[in-house]
Amino acid sequence: MQEYYCVSKGIIDDTEWQLQALDSVISEGAPDEWQPEDEELSDDELVVQAIKDIDEIFENEYNYILSEEKSDKSAFQYCSYNLPGLSTLFSFNHPDIFVPYYFCCNYNILNMIAETFDIELPELPKKADYRARTWHYANLCKAFYKFRVENNLTYCEFCAFLYDFAPHYIGGVDSYIIEDLPEPKAAYFVGGGGDNADAEAENYVGEKMYWQCNPATRAGDMIVMYLRTPISAISSVWRSMSIGFIDPFFYYYRCTYIGMPKKLSRIPIAEIKSDPILSKMPIVAKNMLGINGVELKPSEYNYIVSKAGKDLPRLENALSENEGQFANEKDVEEKLVKPLLTKLGFDEKDYVQQMYIEIGNHNYALIPDFVINPISTNGHYSGYTTIEVKRSITSEKQLKQVKVQARSYAKILGAKYSVIASMEKVWITGYEDDYESCVFEETWESLSDTDIFYKLEKLIGKRQIR
Repeated sequence: MQEYYCVSKGIIDDTEWQLQALDSVISEGAPDEWQPEDEELSDDELVVQAIKDIDEIFENEYNYILSEEKSDKSAFQYCSYNLPGLSTLFSFNHPDIFVPYYFCCNYNILNMIAETFDIELPELPKKADYRARTWHYANLCKAFYKFRVENNLTYCEFCAFLYDFAPHYIGGVDSYIIEDLPEPKAAYFVGGGGDNADAEAENYVGEKMYWQCNPATRAGDMIVMYLRTPISAISSVWRSMSIGFIDPFFYYYRCTYIGMPKKLSRIPIAEIKSDPILSKMPIVAKNMLGINGVELKPSEYNYIVSKAGKDLPRLENALSENEGQFANEKDVEEKLVKPLLTKLGFDEKDYVQQMYIEIGNHNYALIPDFVINPISTNGHYSGYTTIEVKRSITSEKQLKQVKVQARSYAKILGAKYSVIASMEKVWITGYEDDYESCVFEETWESLSDTDIFYKLEKLIGKRQIR
């Protein structure tokens, strides 16, 4: 079942190994199912009792692990690596209230299931809070128990739902691995070495691998692999095959899936340090330490690809620093669109970038750069406003072409407004005439005028959403 939603053979093999190892730990016969102290409890009281017992049991288990591992960080490392086996053992020793966890480096799948079926997941712990990250498993079990009670599911029915029905319903691997990639908007360094020192492109053709990367990574972005050991060199370029996501049980916390590798003519560290362009990268002054997720300037990435002599996607419109502050679409997003959304009252939780939705029978499509007030329930997707970003639009012909693209996104989501943004202007069309006529068209400079900004806020400001 895990193969249907997990693309990593390494994770699947590790899960299998951990479950096989339980043969020597689990004795024949399972304990009796968990029973509340009072069988006359209401559903709400039943949930309260289960939460209390989960806390007490997990506290004892965690303290035992902590006594062996000596620190919260070491305890987390032990638990995160062994989570499939440990959670299965918990579920065996305390059936009904603890659930096996088989979403390692696939918290994105769990999130999609939760959004689709209205499971209220606990808040994500912060990266440095290792104790909270370990306890997140117990908090998930509380959320799962509450969902079971609300939907009158037995323990076995819930497990069948979580690991069979729900992953198939959302589309499994196809719900997040994107084969038909959009044009890249950014490039990031990642590092390999030690146990993964063989992360050379020729060894992984056709595979997708989970990797630590920048949380801003989006599908299609370029991933430059720097091998630290046994060599110190830029060795290959990959593509991000998924949208970046946070996985609290993944040690490095921020995760994306990479694939489509192309081996480069290696650029060793000595050459990097002597190169007139590459030597100026800030990460070089740090001797390439902390490289995972470091963003490259478009000119730096394009230079690496040219120097290595490979036919790979370039970052378009890569200007030199003195040619302007908007080198590509990503600059428009980060320097213009996101600050505007903040000024309109939106927090980051109020919008998503690169919303990836199912269209038809398990066919998926990337849609616009931003969706404001996204809603995803039971396979239905909607949004209040869509925003399509281009670096520059200087003619009516260009605007007309972008309108066609933006209209398709807005119609899919039933958006009230479709926004197009470039470094020059903001255009807004509405659903009433099929997103044809502009109901708002202004330059960024004119948005500093209070009356003009008020008009914009009346259209797409947060307080307009009901």
